[in-house]
Amino acid sequence: MYLRCLLVPTAPGIDATRRLDAALRLGRRLHAHIGVAFMAPDPGYVMASMAGMVGMASLASVMPMDCATIEAIERGVREAAAEGKAALEAWCGREGVPLVDKAARLDATFATWTELSGEVEPLLTLAGRVNDLIIVDRPDPARSFTGRALDTALFSVGRPTLMVGEGVPYDLLDHVVIAWNGSLEAARLIGQSITLLHEAVRVTVVHARTERFEETRAADLCAYLRWHGIVAEAVTLPVGDGNSVGAAILDEAGRRNASMLAMGAYTHSRVREFLLGGVTRHVVEHARIPVLMAH
Repeated sequence: MYLRCLLVPTAPGIDATRRLDAALRLGRRLHAHIGVAFMAPDPGYVMASMAGMVGMASLASVMPMDCATIEAIERGVREAAAEGKAALEAWCGREGVPLVDKAARLDATFATWTELSGEVEPLLTLAGRVNDLIIVDRPDPARSFTGRALDTALFSVGRPTLMVGEGVPYDLLDHVVIAWNGSLEAARLIGQSITLLHEAVRVTVVHARTERFEETRAADLCAYLRWHGIVAEAVTLPVGDGNSVGAAILDEAGRRNASMLAMGAYTHSRVREFLLGGVTRHVVEHARIPVLMAH
């Protein structure tokens, strides 16, 4: 499928620069539009959260301040939105990207700005489903929006998700390493990302030698990709005792100077991965390069 609509969700206090850089570097290769969606909490939800924090015993003393508090919250949201849009305008000016109100041409890369009010999960779910790729930050415990955005993009949207860490390679499609395990999630990612993989300079399919190795050989995927004009090298990845598959994949991607890692996400239960560890959890926590995922 063509990747023409790249969604960059953001929120008050979130710096979207790295993700905008990633979106632009992909957008210029794919002739894609960059949609920036500013998601701010609804004042009513903020008030409810405040009420929960102060407790029912103190709620009566808070109630007389409702109107003033809501007005202050709304003012803060407006100021944060203005700051976010000004930052986007400055980035567009530096990078030479037109910031437009409405899409005009399909063969050009430009940016749009949208302001949404409400909870992250429903807003991103609906916005993401009418885009081709969601670009999120690696979760930062100090910024709850980052974790909520990644979870929603993976579990609710149904589109590929690109997670960006500290660094953004100059060419994200210079060398894409695919971690293949034959899972439904990995197959869905490949099917939805064929256009992007076709633009890659180099593709390597890495298959960890696990108990299911013979069932899902990397060579089978390479043969499939060839039908789509993508020549990929197959690599068998030994996993030593005491070494996790996730760590082995990241080590191999680093050794091969990968510019992007592509993999299915949470092929096991997320609860199982949380309790016992897993490939996705390790990659999300430790990846230094952008990671393309689908669940």
